[in-house]
Amino acid sequence: MFKLLVTCLMITTIVAGVPKPDDINSRVFDKELSDQEHFIKSHHNPAYDHEAFLGEEAKTFDQLTPEESSRRLGLIVHKIDKDNDGFVTQEELKDWIRYTQQRYIRDDVERQWQSYSTDETEDKIPWETYKKMVYGFMEEKDYDPKVHDGDDNYSYAVMLKRDRRRWTVADQDGDDALTKEEFTGFLHPEEREHMKDVVVLETLEDIDKDGDGKISLIEYIGKFSSLQK
Repeated sequence: MFKLLVTCLMITTIVAGVPKPDDINSRVFDKELSDQEHFIKSHHNPAYDHEAFLGEEAKTFDQLTPEESSRRLGLIVHKIDKDNDGFVTQEELKDWIRYTQQRYIRDDVERQWQSYSTDETEDKIPWETYKKMVYGFMEEKDYDPKVHDGDDNYSYAVMLKRDRRRWTVADQDGDDALTKEEFTGFLHPEEREHMKDVVVLETLEDIDKDGDGKISLIEYIGKFSSLQK
């Protein structure tokens, strides 16, 4: 069993997600497989695999005795081994990691849905309700990023502009209010096919530092080389 668990954790490094650019809006991309660094000074960090494999349960496992941790890991391995042949294949491990990520997304959507929905908006969240709760501290004159270029309100103005654009794309029936399914696309656009153009556009905006609508070699290298530090 020990060898099987070690094999699972080693294979996790093969299927781990590609690093994603930082963003002014934390909702642009899905949650990473782990909050840990994948490599520290060019050395593989096993804590990354630990979180990728267990998801949010990793913190619970850290508090368990070695015996109880091994017992629970054994139960998880049996869930991963769908054909019950006593081995975990790379495909089975990929499916498990996808499952843990999807579980995070479901939990995150439910958590935020409860935060923004009210008795009056039980089935849908109107844009004005969301905007008031998230950006209610801003005045209308603060909405334009161009007005605040370089000052403290710039980031909030950009986030509001992005949220509004993404909200409109997520709102498939055009009523300016999101169902829970539409809200999932808004929070995690990478999970919905019709939202992927928004992800591309926001990524372009993040890397395009001079705002010319194109990514130069310097911008590309500068952005992605910073991710390797």
